[in-house]
Amino acid sequence: MMPQLLYPGLTSLLFLLFALQISAHMMISSPPPLGSSSNPNLRSSDIDYNLKDPLSPSGLTYPCGPNFDLYSVSPQGNPVETWAAGSSQSFTLDGGASHNGGSCQASLSIDGGKSFKVLRSYEGGCPLKGNYQFSIPADVPATKKAVFAWTWFNQIGNREMYMNCAVVDITPGSGGKGGWAKKPEVFKANIGNGCTTVERFDVEFPNPGDDVARGGEGNFASPVGDCGTVNRGADSGAGEGSDSPPAGDSPGSSTTDPTRPSQPNSGAVPTTSACGTKTVTAKPEGTMVFTRTFTVTW
Repeated sequence: MMPQLLYPGLTSLLFLLFALQISAHMMISSPPPLGSSSNPNLRSSDIDYNLKDPLSPSGLTYPCGPNFDLYSVSPQGNPVETWAAGSSQSFTLDGGASHNGGSCQASLSIDGGKSFKVLRSYEGGCPLKGNYQFSIPADVPATKKAVFAWTWFNQIGNREMYMNCAVVDITPGSGGKGGWAKKPEVFKANIGNGCTTVERFDVEFPNPGDDVARGGEGNFASPVGDCGTVNRGADSGAGEGSDSPPAGDSPGSSTTDPTRPSQPNSGAVPTTSACGTKTVTAKPEGTMVFTRTFTVTW
């Protein structure tokens, strides 16, 4: 007798659990992204019911997933919100599988998706909260059809990158020293670009920008591979456990701490031990560089 006949419901249960694991991920619900059923500019045939899925591991669907072709079509690619430079904004997340959190970023493109500059980095605890705040720099140029992006790197599960994008108009603000020109490019990993995040750790972005919020359980690891140059700056920001508004672009906040020089990002290097020991090189703390060794099972 075949083993599955002894437990006739076991196969169905396992299939259901597997289906839930792969289908119920996360996405932004507000502002409504391209491909979303809540986007008022879309026809029913434009709706993507797989919007919570990660980007292709090959990188072919970067940026914004397979729905980005709607950006150049009217009315599907029309803006869904208008934000003033210098204003405070927020995004809302929806989904059923947060994968024990992870790290995410809010970013903005003013060149049609060719580049995305980080508005705020959320290291750890994302997307365990429903709503996240960020600021639009005061000196962002007024832009028709700018692209707001949410990117997420899950803590537990396959090494993936999630990305949703919404089209917004940016109107002129007060101007001033908003720091837009110094904002770093959004972090990219797990999409065939030679950079990979470490499972069971919240990724610590090599260059998170000058507005960083910390959350989660405090288990951080640098990414592995060719992930760019480390520029951690002052590592400041309100914790995501509170509803405090983002710190914004305070004068001098982008200045790199002299005790934390920029350096190549060697990341966390796994060993060949059969028990699954991973050695993670932590960021410099003051003038001291140290190594932590974690034992995990994967």
